[in-house]
Amino acid sequence: MTERTRTPHAVLVLLNLPVPDDQRAWSQALALRDDGARVTVVCPAIRGRLAGRERIDGIDVIRFRSFEGQGALATAAEGMWTAAAAAEAARGALRSSRATTPRVLQIGNPPDLLFPLAWWARRRGIRTVYDQRDVVPVLAESRAGFSRLTPLFLAAEQRMITTADVVITPSEEQRARILSRYGRDALIIRTAEVPPAAAETDSTAGSASSSGPSPGLDPDLTIGYLGVVGEQDGLTDLLDAVALLRADGAAGFHVAVAGDGPALPAARAAATRLGLDDLVTFHGWLGPGAVDTFLGRIDAMAVPDPDNPFNHFCAMNKVTHAMARGIPVVLRPLRENVRLTAGHAYEAADMTIRAFADALAAFLKDTPAARAEIAAEARATFEAHHSWPHHAPRYVAAVSPTRH
Repeated sequence: MTERTRTPHAVLVLLNLPVPDDQRAWSQALALRDDGARVTVVCPAIRGRLAGRERIDGIDVIRFRSFEGQGALATAAEGMWTAAAAAEAARGALRSSRATTPRVLQIGNPPDLLFPLAWWARRRGIRTVYDQRDVVPVLAESRAGFSRLTPLFLAAEQRMITTADVVITPSEEQRARILSRYGRDALIIRTAEVPPAAAETDSTAGSASSSGPSPGLDPDLTIGYLGVVGEQDGLTDLLDAVALLRADGAAGFHVAVAGDGPALPAARAAATRLGLDDLVTFHGWLGPGAVDTFLGRIDAMAVPDPDNPFNHFCAMNKVTHAMARGIPVVLRPLRENVRLTAGHAYEAADMTIRAFADALAAFLKDTPAARAEIAAEARATFEAHHSWPHHAPRYVAAVSPTRH
């Protein structure tokens, strides 16, 4: 056995995004590496990433062949396939270390189909960590065609939570649900998916075009949308709100959409139907470097996610992305997002499209100084409560195989 196989070993498993694109997992992997652990990340080969093995920044990355399903049946097939492929790769990675070596297995959802892998690890004395990123049963209830599977997802979630030695989550709403439903306390680990260089830039970079001296509408204002475009993400609601703004006579702005997903074709069609093709630009899926460029060019982050049970649980990356860069956020009053922004956002009065349009109008009509002030307050809140340097020590203390 080599010294490498004797080094405390952490294996992180993801089912829905590759690294280093998944900045939450990548930040965690780097923190464990810096704590002296050998780190392996198992993830799918999607979003332009190729299947195989490579070593990045001292971290072993194993990408298994995968695909992204569209519709209930294809999504179920994707989940079963990725769970099987990920479990095989994770077992192989864990076996590459001596049985007496401290080892940790961290499983990030969705979905919650890797509880057999967690059982396998526990029987071999491997410490297990469950990273509940999304509340899968509530997500199923919120999506057409998936609600009948809710009992299955609840059973899988229950097995993950009761098997894990440690449960972590990015959301206070999720933590409260886990405690109420299962009697388990979860550790809040908020990673904002913000590269360090971006967080260190000038806090007004996201609103540079709104720094002029005149109040009222700024002719260069760009309202941005960033994220996966799914049924529950509300992009078509944003388009409906923009149509209301145009009907109200608002001008001097445009909308930039970055992201991809199953609902993107419907959103493109809605933009054309509403006569918004001259106002809305679709950029598609962006890699990490392109995301930074996109965020540097927008003046506000629109968060149009509608009122459904799942969205209230989500600590949304697009919110913390914007807060970290000093970009004003315009949002609907979803509980976890309201908790994140702590009043430092353009918040809609209620969940209706009309109220969201009014919140967008309030941003457009505000003075450059007022926009800059609310952005600065949001960034200060991010740095004090949500930034990775704030959460990394707790994560390492709870998870690192060098500590247990």
